Amino acid sequence: MKRLALLLLSVITLSSCSVEDDGSTVVTTLAEVSEYDLPEYFEKGKSYQVPLNFLLPDLCHQPVGLQLSRGGDYGDERREIYVAGVVSFNAEQTECDIPTEDDSDLVVEAEFTIHIDEEEPYTFYFWTGVDSTGENVFETVEIPVGVPGEIE
Repeated sequence: MKRLALLLLSVITLSSCSVEDDGSTVVTTLAEVSEYDLPEYFEKGKSYQVPLNFLLPDLCHQPVGLQLSRGGDYGDERREIYVAGVVSFNAEQTECDIPTEDDSDLVVEAEFTIHIDEEEPYTFYFWTGVDSTGENVFETVEIPVGVPGEIE
């Protein structure tokens, strides 16, 4: 009898829980970096604010922030900085009818801080989209590290 009561209680408990979510599905994706402002060189031991703009694909997308990652934890790869905008949208929305006055409505201003702790150049890879084969495309910029007057 106890087993039957436990089984019945389990069935009632499990059937009262719903795993269905009636809310919308929000998806995040990368956004093209369209503009950035890097100095001509870095000085070791200093931190730099790097302002940039990224583009919303349309006004149905919302800015989320930036995705920043290093190429690796050690050596040259540690000085490889990958940068992309991040946006979100409702995946259940099939049309985007929000009008825009001009393209400036799609521009998002952002910035990140980088601390320079090595003497070798830093390479930035700004994400600009994907090519026809689905491979990521980056604009690459290398910034030397040195002391004012010693950089060529």
